[in-house]
Amino acid sequence: MRVRPRSIVIASGKGGTGKTTLTANLGVALGVLGRDVTILDGDLAMANLGIIMGMHKCEVSFLDVLTGKADVKDVIYENHGIKVVPTGFRFEDVHDVLSKVKRERVEEIVEKFLRQTELLLIDAPAGIADATIISIAAAREMLPVCNPTYTSLVDCHKTIRLANVLGSWARGLVVNRTGKTADISTGEVEQFMGRTLGAMPVLADIPEDSKVQEAEREGVPVVVYEPECEASVAINELAKVVAGEADLPYVPYEDRAVEETTNRLIRALTGRRA
Repeated sequence: MRVRPRSIVIASGKGGTGKTTLTANLGVALGVLGRDVTILDGDLAMANLGIIMGMHKCEVSFLDVLTGKADVKDVIYENHGIKVVPTGFRFEDVHDVLSKVKRERVEEIVEKFLRQTELLLIDAPAGIADATIISIAAAREMLPVCNPTYTSLVDCHKTIRLANVLGSWARGLVVNRTGKTADISTGEVEQFMGRTLGAMPVLADIPEDSKVQEAEREGVPVVVYEPECEASVAINELAKVVAGEADLPYVPYEDRAVEETTNRLIRALTGRRA
């Protein structure tokens, strides 16, 4: 039995939740646990995952693969023990890419990414724009992120409902930047999600931590920059939860798992069924 590839989109309804920082650090933490991890920047217009990872000079990116200017192997970089697929900063190219992408090209890209990794983490842009839908539709799982505020919670709730429509499954959520300034407690977050969605446990609450901002200024993931700080400890515990899930509703790895993800992404990109 080969390793079953997992695709997990990390999403939030509102910008500024710390979702991109979480994606980078969770990926590194999973790598430390011995997992084969690839993180992909799904924010085609406002990409900054590479910055969090300290990667400022990537000559080719995911956009180049979508346009056929580069192959998958050309955009897989390695840093801090994991593979990173940056998108780049050419936001003016996004509309052209989405309007001209071909079914066959998407199928080839997704298949190659899923076959070369154990865990594919996709950093989705905030909101429910086209690029967000693309990212969520590409993944079989979603890890929603919110801050402990009412507006962030409501927006996160909408994103989870969107994921349900697109067939991406969320087993729980992350409350980021918790602490004394929080408007609501993690318990209240869980109660709200339970009432509106049936069940949505909080998998981790990550405290507000000045070391996170320090690490970003240095271009180093905080789990590497200061592994003993409160935020790093919480992220490492979340990584154990993600890596240790044993009862997820997966079939054994086979080609149809790759085909299912591919077909979702094709529908999101082109509006057509595969």
